[in-house]
Amino acid sequence: MTPAASLKDAYYVLERQYDERYARKSIEWLMELLVIAPTGAEECELSIHSNEPDFEDGLVRACAELNNVDFILTRDAEAYRASRVRAITCAEYLEICEG
Repeated sequence: MTPAASLKDAYYVLERQYDERYARKSIEWLMELLVIAPTGAEECELSIHSNEPDFEDGLVRACAELNNVDFILTRDAEAYRASRVRAITCAEYLEICEG
C-alpha cells in the first residue's frame, strides 16, 4: 500500500534522475505492484493533528492506520514511533519475509 502522494514523489525523483518516459514506466510498474491507498480529507485531518515530524509522514501514517496495514516501510522508522503500525526498514522486512 502506498499513498498516491508517494507516487508523485517517486515520479519526481525518477524523472530528474533519468527521463520522463522512464519515470512514467516506473510509476506504471509500481501501480501494478502496490495498492494505492485513498488519500482524502480524513487522512489529511489525521496528518495535520498527528505528532509526526512532517505532514507527509503523517499522511503515510494515517493511510497505514486506516487501511490496517502490517508495516510502514521506511528509512526512518523512528519517525513513526507513535504509530499503531510498526515501522521497519526494507532490510528488516526482507528478514521477516525470509524468516
